Amino acid sequence: MMTSKFMSRDVCAAVAMKLRKSETGSALLEVALILPTLLLVLVGAVDFGRAYYVTIEVSSAAEAGALYGTLNPSNTSGMQAAAIADAKDVTNLTATSSYGCECSDGTSPSNSCSSPPSGCSSGIVNYVEVDTVANYSPILIYPGIPSSIVLKGKSRMRANY
Repeated sequence: MMTSKFMSRDVCAAVAMKLRKSETGSALLEVALILPTLLLVLVGAVDFGRAYYVTIEVSSAAEAGALYGTLNPSNTSGMQAAAIADAKDVTNLTATSSYGCECSDGTSPSNSCSSPPSGCSSGIVNYVEVDTVANYSPILIYPGIPSSIVLKGKSRMRANY
């Protein structure tokens, strides 16, 4: 009986020694441990790229509306429509527009140019302005980052009228 106890101990020790030396499955374990972190970094990079793309679209839409306004300064609804049409990929984009005049040094703005600014030393210039706003919602909720981010665009250009 003593011999069988020692023999089973020796067999167990031999199997344990063989398992310690074997590296089978260690790569799988390493992948299983690092894969969630890599996926989180990948989704974060995609989210950042999407947010950056939408920011560029919102700014570009404001510029497109202002460009339309330089040719048609009193058509504020046309400026808004041009801004919204420029950002077809942004579903919740809103645009506001205005026009007016001011001194050429940027002081004394007058909306709609109903009364021209007085006291301008160098002359009066006309302008159009388009503001765009869109909400961006990330794919995942990250700690410290709100679930909805407001992105704004603004463009102001001189108009010829």
